[in-house]
Amino acid sequence: MIVGMITSAAFAVFGLLIALGRIGHPIDDQAVGPYGWSILTIGAALFVLFAFRMYLRTREGTSA
Repeated sequence: MIVGMITSAAFAVFGLLIALGRIGHPIDDQAVGPYGWSILTIGAALFVLFAFRMYLRTREGTSA
């Protein structure tokens, strides 16, 4: 679970950097910003999913 959370957080940071224009460049005069925002959204959603599943496991008392 921790590995999934770290990976999805890194995915979200990568998407944020693309969305802010720090990484990437326009391809055929297309902006890459919208792709970055979608990557950020997916990474954040995965992080929340892993965090919620970890919370449920600890609440049930079972170990991972």
